[in-house]
Amino acid sequence: MAPSEIDGIFAVGDYEIYLSCGGGPGPTVVFEAAVGEDHTNWSAIAELIRDRAYACVYDRIGVGRSSKPKPAMAANDHVAQLHELMEVAGVPRPVVLVGHSYGGFVAFMAAVAHPEDVAALILVDASHPSQDGRIEAVMTDAHIATFHGHLAEVGTVVDWNASSRQAAAAYGPLPDIPLAVISATRFDRSDDDPPDYPHDAIQRIWLELQDEHARLRPDARHVMAPTGHYVHVEDPDLVVDEIIRILQKL
Repeated sequence: MAPSEIDGIFAVGDYEIYLSCGGGPGPTVVFEAAVGEDHTNWSAIAELIRDRAYACVYDRIGVGRSSKPKPAMAANDHVAQLHELMEVAGVPRPVVLVGHSYGGFVAFMAAVAHPEDVAALILVDASHPSQDGRIEAVMTDAHIATFHGHLAEVGTVVDWNASSRQAAAAYGPLPDIPLAVISATRFDRSDDDPPDYPHDAIQRIWLELQDEHARLRPDARHVMAPTGHYVHVEDPDLVVDEIIRILQKL
């Protein structure tokens, strides 16, 4: 029997968080979006798997229909809020966590902090705690200024530096759960990039960082996607296939 559908706003500490779940029966899949993205960024993928899973999308505090905090929060806050949200909303656990970009921080940190909550992990072109330093090492000062310009809006909803430090402290071997890593192989170029911006070097480093994600579990699967950073938008079938493969392991 499938769990009841959820669509509402839940009190989590001093804040309110929007959550929508439906589908099943089957394992629960919870989607974590990139910085600044709300639940709609994953809604299409959630719909595609609801015939075989109980799929949940939500708005982290700071985006969408959830509360808007000041100052910005960091990854440890988001991990704790996800844990409490699943408690108060009655989300069936353990869950498959699917995290894109910054959502990858929240996903793997949740698996470390609350292993009882997490049955499997899928990291979709996920952020890495060492990425800024490693990428800046191949840049000039002008390139670094451009790089941080691309990230300027991050600070309005997420304390990126604190999150990177927290992710670094949690980074290491994961609990004994299935892990899939999906990596974009095409660098997203911007019209604001200088002509000599080191796109190829950044892409090479990014894939090295993704390889490190895949080494968090000895039996992890690493899938190369022929897309830019938003893999699930450009190639939803690839991501759905990987989610289904993980579900079949549970």
